[in-house]
Amino acid sequence: MKNYRTLALRELFAQKMTSLLILTAIILSTMMTAAVGQSAGVLAAMREQQAIAIGGDRYATFVQLTEEQARFLEQDPRLSYAGRFVPLGDMELNDQLSLDLAEYWGDGLKTRPTYTRLVEGRLPETPMELVLPEDALRFLGFSGKVGDKISLSCSKALRHGIEVDAYDYTAEFTLVGITESNFLGYTGGHILGLAGEGTAAALLPDNYLYYSVDIRTTDKKGFQTVVDDLCAQMNIHELDTLYNIPLLNALGIRYDTESADSELTRMDDTGFSWLLVVGVLVVALILLAAGLVIYNILKIAVSQRIRQYGAMRAIGAERGQLYTVVSAEVLLLCVIGIPAGLLLGWLSAKGILNAALSQLSPEMFLAQDTEQLKSMIAANSEGQWAYLLLSAAVTLVFAFLAAAPAARFAAKVSPVSAMSGTGVKVKRGRGRAKKIRSFERHCAWLNLRRSRGRTVITILSLVMSITVFIALQGFLSLLSVAGTLSEHLGDYSIVNQVTGITPEELAALEVDERVTSVAAEQFTLYELDGQNRPVGIETDLVLGPGETFQIFGLNDRWVEHEFAGRLTPEHLGALKAGEGCVVRNPIPMAVEGVSYGTTHVEAGSTITIAGKELPVLLPMAEAVVLSIAACLLATAVPLRKIAKLSIVDSIETVE
Repeated sequence: MKNYRTLALRELFAQKMTSLLILTAIILSTMMTAAVGQSAGVLAAMREQQAIAIGGDRYATFVQLTEEQARFLEQDPRLSYAGRFVPLGDMELNDQLSLDLAEYWGDGLKTRPTYTRLVEGRLPETPMELVLPEDALRFLGFSGKVGDKISLSCSKALRHGIEVDAYDYTAEFTLVGITESNFLGYTGGHILGLAGEGTAAALLPDNYLYYSVDIRTTDKKGFQTVVDDLCAQMNIHELDTLYNIPLLNALGIRYDTESADSELTRMDDTGFSWLLVVGVLVVALILLAAGLVIYNILKIAVSQRIRQYGAMRAIGAERGQLYTVVSAEVLLLCVIGIPAGLLLGWLSAKGILNAALSQLSPEMFLAQDTEQLKSMIAANSEGQWAYLLLSAAVTLVFAFLAAAPAARFAAKVSPVSAMSGTGVKVKRGRGRAKKIRSFERHCAWLNLRRSRGRTVITILSLVMSITVFIALQGFLSLLSVAGTLSEHLGDYSIVNQVTGITPEELAALEVDERVTSVAAEQFTLYELDGQNRPVGIETDLVLGPGETFQIFGLNDRWVEHEFAGRLTPEHLGALKAGEGCVVRNPIPMAVEGVSYGTTHVEAGSTITIAGKELPVLLPMAEAVVLSIAACLLATAVPLRKIAKLSIVDSIETVE
């Protein structure tokens, strides 16, 4: 043997079972670490992609700028990107939505990838060319095609300045393209339309011709400092800086929440961070369990070779050399195990993400369907090598930390005591003699007590293994939607609070061969008049002040689910036939001496609704929601004409 390190390789082959166990622990821990790391990288990339889809590929936007201010931003070296666009005004489509037109310069449209997905035609290039989404054309009632003329009446108002009146104009555009409908702007009541460069100069007067500039800073850490300095240099109004909160949060860029006065600053953005923390905790548990396994096995192996180490010390081996021998064994196993674990982790990460995210709605990640979501996962899985390298480094460090006690024990061995014998003093207690009922159990107990430290490590390994299993089960259950099945009778829920769902549409669902059952409900809310009577319906009920009257109509599927265990068969049949009702009483409360929730209907009483007398079959407990003051659940035929069918709560499909 020319070198002490050569002994490490020989020991691995000499103790194949020990080497195999340690190698298995390294491979499994590396695989889980790599899988979690790769998954975290993919989720981070998808989160960034989602933020860009929501708010664009920009950190912030300065609005209502002059030509000089816009040019100053475009020439500032601290900005990696500065894209100019001009708002052209908006056109009201209905009470809730408006069409906003904007003229983007240069490659400014690239920062809005969600709004430039063409269905037909091309993007605008010259003045008076227009691109609108499909939903905007439907709202406008446009039945033409690409290349046709379209007339729009818009209004542009300034955010501040000397012009206080909006500028109204009507212009004729050439429709050169149609983009996909994008419902992201519906929350703010806006649909974005794109116009060609030069349109603003042709339509707007000089005093209404202002620019907006999207920016990205070169230094992400100094983002807020750069923004504050630009505002101070150009005297930009504090209301004219709009922050892209979703992207800033996704990239971890710090910003002044007071300056970014927006509802988005108060958004719940802890979901991804929480998942990352859970993943780190799971990895830590796995590494700790693997470390205990490595420590326990190496400690046993070193104890068995104690005479050999004593002989080596006797012929001149130093402590550092023995330490190197044990460390080299772990290093050789890591050289084999870590690459294998990284490969398995990389292969399993994609499957884990597909399995976990398939239980969630693809729309959460702005994907149209599951196949598109899988494509997004595959696309974002590339280039995540930094997470794999970090996983390898973490596993290597933990493996050496686990091997350190055994290596230290081998280095400190005394050649005299090691070569003379075990050197272990056996302590025998003066316990009284007792009958041994099971010799095998007695010997097992003696063996456990003989090396209490090793016994403790073994127990810890078992505990950590169980802990890791429970942690993984809990983590996966959080991603599962199975826990919410008790709130839904079937597979899908459909809600239409604007136009409602007609009885014909409900009947079509019920006879569809692909649908097993449909649970539907009706709902109508009635306010009270000056005499505390419901407005819009005849009833003999007189409610208390501040209460409301609500009618829920349930079909047979819902009635059976809700009341089969609460009502007798006779009462259940009466409820289905519309010959009875269930009443939910309001919460009694008093505020500053004024009593609310005073209405109380008891079982056996009779109430009249829309000219029909209904016996109260069941008074339910007081409502938890304060807005529900009096709630009548019934399926009476007259009530079906009153209550609007707004929710198909559950559709149970065949497959």
